[in-house]
Amino acid sequence: MATFLDVGLIENFGIIFVILLIFLIMFGLLEYIKAFGEDRRGLHAIIALVVALLFLVSKIATKIVAMMVPWFMVVALFIFFTLFLVRMFGLDEAGVKKLIADPNVYPWIIAFAGLILFLSLGNAFGQSLLEKGEGIKQPADYTAGTQTSTEMPATSSGLQPATPGTRSTTTTSFTTNLLNTLRHPKLMGLLFVFLVGMFALIFLTKPAKP
Repeated sequence: MATFLDVGLIENFGIIFVILLIFLIMFGLLEYIKAFGEDRRGLHAIIALVVALLFLVSKIATKIVAMMVPWFMVVALFIFFTLFLVRMFGLDEAGVKKLIADPNVYPWIIAFAGLILFLSLGNAFGQSLLEKGEGIKQPADYTAGTQTSTEMPATSSGLQPATPGTRSTTTTSFTTNLLNTLRHPKLMGLLFVFLVGMFALIFLTKPAKP
């Protein structure tokens, strides 16, 4: 039995929340920058509504926004609770403002924003681009039924069907391919080397305190 607390009911109205969010953001920006002059709320509302409706027409744009917004909210909540803990442990308001104004903070925020944007674009375009690809071509001497236990018959596009427990990056699921790529030992080792080099560069180039 469906209830008002059922998340599935809310998911059906997700497009409405996206459109309202775009409208409010555009209206707030236009009111803040006053691009068309003072006291032009009517014009700003019309422009914001048109932009929101354009997002409604484009399913890809709506999908990107629907993916980005929750993760940006997660980052914003993480920053808020971090500042709350800092204040709770004795840092005054002036210290918090100094911490926010620290130029070393902004590269991390930009990096997280870029990562969220990259994942949103992959979520919107990844599967469609995968289905348009030619896939892996089978060798000329390939015979159905002769594959080993680790091999799987390919689909008409040359891709293998996604199977739980496999680490293949040639399945028909973009998400499965991405996760298997990220979990690959070579990639994880490369990321570890990059992290070691990054922190070494940060600490070695940090000016010494007098």
